[in-house]
Amino acid sequence: MERLECHVKEYAWGKLGRESEVARLFAAGHKNFKLGCTTPYAELWMGTHPDGPARLQTCSTKLSSHIAKSQSASYLSNNNVKENIHLPFIMKIMSIRTTLSLQVHPTKEQAAILHARDPLHYPDRNHKPELAYALTRFELLCGFRPANEILQNLEEFPSLCSLLGEKHCLKLKTAILALEKCQKLDKDSSQHKKSRIALATCFRHMMDMARDYPEKVEDLTENLMTSLDDGVRGCLQEETVAVIRKMSVDFPGDVGIFSPLLLNHMILEPGECCYYAAEELHAYLSGECVECVGCSNNTIRAAMTPKFIDRDALCEVLNYRMTSPEEYLVPPRRLEQFPSVEEYSPDGCKDFQLHKITVTLENCEEAVLPVLECASIMVLVKGCGTVEEECFASSSASCNELSSIEDKARGVSRGDIIYIPPGRRLRFSKCLQNIEAYRTFSYEIGPDHDSRIVVVPSPEPASERPQFEVADSESGIFEVESEMDGFL
Repeated sequence: MERLECHVKEYAWGKLGRESEVARLFAAGHKNFKLGCTTPYAELWMGTHPDGPARLQTCSTKLSSHIAKSQSASYLSNNNVKENIHLPFIMKIMSIRTTLSLQVHPTKEQAAILHARDPLHYPDRNHKPELAYALTRFELLCGFRPANEILQNLEEFPSLCSLLGEKHCLKLKTAILALEKCQKLDKDSSQHKKSRIALATCFRHMMDMARDYPEKVEDLTENLMTSLDDGVRGCLQEETVAVIRKMSVDFPGDVGIFSPLLLNHMILEPGECCYYAAEELHAYLSGECVECVGCSNNTIRAAMTPKFIDRDALCEVLNYRMTSPEEYLVPPRRLEQFPSVEEYSPDGCKDFQLHKITVTLENCEEAVLPVLECASIMVLVKGCGTVEEECFASSSASCNELSSIEDKARGVSRGDIIYIPPGRRLRFSKCLQNIEAYRTFSYEIGPDHDSRIVVVPSPEPASERPQFEVADSESGIFEVESEMDGFL
């Protein structure tokens, strides 16, 4: 195992100074870090992605280079001659002060197209499914609401209908009412597809309004706030109303203020976890979490951000499923032979799995971690103790490296980030304080980021930037296999 030096991202939406768990955790594990009182500390990246590569603490070698030269390279890549072997995931700690942009991530096929057409704004060919494990009370918008809830909001909020287009809303209402009468639950039925196409047309009109008539959108947001002040709620809970009010302060006149009327508002308590694949519209709102994502930095934004917005690409990538929030939750699974470990394994996701590790003074002697025939990264967020490392899987070539490790027992404490090669067994032999740690792993082969098209930003006007071509709104939805099932 190797201690890692990692990266912190200072995005504007991050919590400030010591209010940020990202900053506090990073400071605990990086002794030379000087914490700024007014600096926004948003994300702690732990992985090999070129935009935030981890390095070995002992020699500053990039983790991706270390893996490529290691005995375990053959287990982690189809090509051992690469200069860098990337992990298929990035693990992050996130501290959120204000709402993130309204965004979506592309599938692998969509990412390849976007990267070829606009490598400046879409630097990767890889997809970016995401999992969020709540460390504190954590709020997000995720996926379109169930059809009946969208219908209720259309009927209660005239400003929403104006934004989506009156004639388009009429078609959507008709499609939803027909769907409610339909007994078929097959998500591929013709009526389900009609409802999705109707929603896509409405959403396209909303994005066009934001681009072409920003003053009109600003007026409609004022009308929405007046309706809320008058007690109109539709299907909204008071917590969601509070989110909309905060958005109106942080992003006055922004079309994203309407997003909670269309998207599920999820509130995760500490210990709860959710997952969503590519094509799912979402926005993080507040709180702190452990996040696992595919090894990609592709984000398609629509609203609530000063960064590059690409509404055309976003409208085309979305899957437009109308799904209950419960469909996104990931329950923990206790590993019978490892009582200190809970596993979060989203259905259909091969890019990452997450282990929560809890070691107490009482169960320290039983705190053995599963042996994995893949690479993993572990971060300690609480406590301190001693970890012993030994080779346990005879099939792993990385066992040959263990003899070069002089000290097989190492002290670990809050803030330590550790790379664990394949075939290693870790055991907490001492526990001086109760320990909480998170370990992310995957058996997938990581992406080839060495062949990325690197583009230097230029001062050209936004209108000259490469844009994603979009077909007619009723036929332009990507005809590729979806990465996540959902239900209308």
